[in-house]
Amino acid sequence: MRALLVLLFTPLLAFAQAGGPPFIPVNMTKVSATPVSSTVNAVGALIAEDSVVVRPEIDGRIDKLLFKEGQPVKKGAVLVVLDSAEQRARLAAAQADLKLAESRYRRSEELVAQNFISRQALDEARANLDILRARLRQEQVALDKTVIRAPFAALAGLRQVSPGAYVSKGDDIVRLDALGNLKLEVPVPETYLPLVRIGLPVTLTIDALPGQTFSGKVHAIDPVVDPVSRNVRVRARIANPAGTLKPGMFARATADLGGKTSAILLPEQAIVPRPDGSYVFLAVGGKADLRKVTLGKREPGRVEIVSGVAAGDTVILDGQIKLRPGVPVVTLEQAAQMMKKMQAGKPR
Repeated sequence: MRALLVLLFTPLLAFAQAGGPPFIPVNMTKVSATPVSSTVNAVGALIAEDSVVVRPEIDGRIDKLLFKEGQPVKKGAVLVVLDSAEQRARLAAAQADLKLAESRYRRSEELVAQNFISRQALDEARANLDILRARLRQEQVALDKTVIRAPFAALAGLRQVSPGAYVSKGDDIVRLDALGNLKLEVPVPETYLPLVRIGLPVTLTIDALPGQTFSGKVHAIDPVVDPVSRNVRVRARIANPAGTLKPGMFARATADLGGKTSAILLPEQAIVPRPDGSYVFLAVGGKADLRKVTLGKREPGRVEIVSGVAAGDTVILDGQIKLRPGVPVVTLEQAAQMMKKMQAGKPR
C-alpha cells in the first residue's frame, strides 16, 4: 500500500508543480455501524466463600482432635482441645487470690467507717481487688483458648498434627473451607466497567467438568482499576449446593452485559494520537477534515469510536502524515484514473 501511494503521489506532485491542484491520494472508507458482541469472557480459579487455617493462640499439647478429615463441621463445633491442666490450676489460684482480696476489701470498708485506717488504705485495697479481677478474667481467657471451635460451617481438610503433639502458637492444624457457595474472581477490562453491575448473571464452565454449566451473579466490584493491566477485579458468587465445585478449579465465565448491539469500529491506524486527545481525518467535500474523537473499547486491530464520527462519514485510513486540514484528497482509484489521463495527454 505504501509503495502504491508513492507511485501515485509522485506524478501527481509533478502535476501540482505544473499548476494543477495538489491532490493527495489516500486510502479511505465509508463508516458503517458494525455488529458487536454484548458478552464478556474471562477466566479464573474458584475460591471458597470462607476459608481459614485453624491455628492455636497459645502453646500446648493436643489432648483431643474432634473432627474427621474431609468431613463437614458445624459452626461452633469443638475441633481441638489442648491440655488445660496447668491453666486450670492458674485459674484456681486466681480465684483464691480474688476471694481473699474481696474479704480484705470488705474489712477495710468496716475499718474506714470506724476511722481505724485511712481512706488511702481503702483505695489501695480497691485497686488490688480490681487487679485480681482482671487477672482472673485473663486466666479465664487463656483457659478458653485451650478449646478451638469452628468459626463457620465448613468442610475440614487434612489435619497437620496428631493427638499428643506439642504445638506452638500459630502452628497449622487444619484448613476449613465453606463450600456452600464459591466465588470466582476475574479481571475485566476497564472499558466494560460501565456495563458491569452487582447482580449481573454469570455463566460458568469448568474444564474439569466438561458438558456442565453453572450459574452465579456478580456480588462485588473492586473500586480500583489496575494501572498496569487496565483491568478491574470482579467477583461472582456461584451456588454449590451439591458440592460439585471445589476451590482451585479453573473456570471460564461468560456474562451478557447488554448495552449496545452495534458500534462504529475503525482500524487502529486511522487514529491520529495527539497530546490533547485522539483524532481522525475525514474526507469532507473532497478535502481533509481533522476531527477529534472519543475512543471506547478495543479489540485486536480495531477500536470503537464513541463520538466524533457517525455512520456515513468517510474516514481516511492512512497517509495522515502528509495531510493537513483543508488539503484536497482523492481515493487511490481516482488518483489512478487521473494518472492515466495525464499519461494519455502527453505528446508521444
